[in-house]
Amino acid sequence: MKKKALQFGTIGFLFGCFAYLLFSILVSLRMNTGDFYFVLPALKNEYSSELLAAIVQIAAFTWLGIACGIAYMFSENVELGPIKQGVGYLVSLTLGILPLARTGQWFKHIFIGIFSYIIIVAIISLLLFLIGLAKLKCDVNEIR
Repeated sequence: MKKKALQFGTIGFLFGCFAYLLFSILVSLRMNTGDFYFVLPALKNEYSSELLAAIVQIAAFTWLGIACGIAYMFSENVELGPIKQGVGYLVSLTLGILPLARTGQWFKHIFIGIFSYIIIVAIISLLLFLIGLAKLKCDVNEIR
């Protein structure tokens, strides 16, 4: 189980790095100034330097990626009962979102934080479901 968690966590880490890069590109496109924003401008203003803000933002995204990988491991583990699968899945996603919530300062606006949590968990769950579905389709094609 620990070996699988390490394997899925490593894959999740790589996806977290990719998500951070995609997020930075989307923020840069949204700002529409022609500059590349390596870090959110609001986060840069909160920390003493842009480098520290970038490290915090990268760490939050990679931590979320690791948690998503472990959540996927829980959803794929058929040895666990459905309740243990669901609890492990939600706990790992919640622990993954906590640093993201802290850097995004969701605690200042509780309703925005709750809705952001629900939306992010729903989007991640949909993506993990689609990954599992594609994997299942490939396995069925291999059996045929």
